Amino acid sequence: MSGERLGRREFLKNAGLAGIAVGAAGITGAGFQVRSAKAAEKRSVPKTPIRLAAISFLTGAAAAPFGIPADNAYKLCAEKINSEGGILGRKIDLQSFDEAGGGDSQVKLARKLILEDKVDAVLGYISSGNCKAVLPLSDELGGLIIAYDCGTHELLEEEKSPFKFPKYELGFRSSAHLGIDNIGLALFIEEHFKGVKKIAGINPDYAWGRESWLIFEKAIKQLIPGVEVVNTLWPKLFTTDYTAHISALIGSGAEIIHSALWGGDAVTFSKQAIGMGLFNKAKMAYSRGEPYPQEVGMEFPEGQIICCAGTHYFLYPEHDKWPLNKWFVESYHKKYGKYPTYPCYHAYQAIYTYKAAVEKAGSLLGGWPTQEEIAKAASGLSIETPSGILTIGADHNGREDVLVGISKKVSGHAFPILDPEMMAIYPAHQVNAPAGIRTEDWIAGWKA
Repeated sequence: MSGERLGRREFLKNAGLAGIAVGAAGITGAGFQVRSAKAAEKRSVPKTPIRLAAISFLTGAAAAPFGIPADNAYKLCAEKINSEGGILGRKIDLQSFDEAGGGDSQVKLARKLILEDKVDAVLGYISSGNCKAVLPLSDELGGLIIAYDCGTHELLEEEKSPFKFPKYELGFRSSAHLGIDNIGLALFIEEHFKGVKKIAGINPDYAWGRESWLIFEKAIKQLIPGVEVVNTLWPKLFTTDYTAHISALIGSGAEIIHSALWGGDAVTFSKQAIGMGLFNKAKMAYSRGEPYPQEVGMEFPEGQIICCAGTHYFLYPEHDKWPLNKWFVESYHKKYGKYPTYPCYHAYQAIYTYKAAVEKAGSLLGGWPTQEEIAKAASGLSIETPSGILTIGADHNGREDVLVGISKKVSGHAFPILDPEMMAIYPAHQVNAPAGIRTEDWIAGWKA
């Protein structure tokens, strides 16, 4: 994995060490003290394994389609890294933990992992609520936390634009936030369904669902000013019966229905909607719908709009053009009997972001870097992933392209895939707000 090139002098300056070479008097910067560049080069690399905590839903409705696949990907990647010699010669000791239990439970777990267990980094969280509760602990406790999946755009944004960044020195997100999903959907609808007049939404009633609809609605109204919102529904998280919601959607007259339902909720809703004939009345636009055709199987209807939470798709980038995706898909399928879904790709991004940042800082400093130095190295990093290129912005948000397509049943596949003739890639700069600008404000400033 290759990060962007950065000279030793520039790195040390950025890390608060510009004065190292002035003489014997040591200075403090980025949480450490050295007396000379020569002394920094003599740093040792610990002989103990790297302790990484991987946190995902391992029980509950989100486990099967989200948490367990992601945890499997963490294990696959750790095995691969260890087989190649580890990180700066240190092998990874990966420990998996369950994200179930809510924010208070995850705060307690994070405190234990950082303060008592002394893990080198926490890689975790699918829930936006859990991310909001835990990521502030990175600076408070002095522990590196890389949020790998949670999509809330508010996590690293402030209340007004422009805002200072990064929000947390030791807190990162190694994937793009929900802006790319919902802006990508709006761009795709404007491009391929220009005549749409009525839309609706069904989204979970908490931060993720509310914020997903907010961004989608703002984007679609900017792109198609005359579009009418005919219904918005807010089922509780982990709802098991969507029949009343589905009846309301059928009666709304909506042509396209936006949804950020996820995990077991998305699977349950889709199966019930199939039985009630919703897909004969309207098209669904799933903001992170890439896992669900595989989860539902051949019953999943054709013609639905699917966003991939980035370019995270087992058939894209094409294997002959991007060998890393070929390796990832084939290795994951061989080991676990299924194709990797976007949570798997997000897990890859988290662990390899950590690896690349450690190696970048270590090569510049001549030994094992501190948490603060790893964080400095991660900011602005670009790495190759199975999905393409991931960049970690100066605001500590991941930035990546997004893939949107239409479900289609194709011979040779046990579930609908994305129609190869109806796939669109929207580049990162088109779907990610610039650092320091709130996503809502950025959309509001689009020119017609």
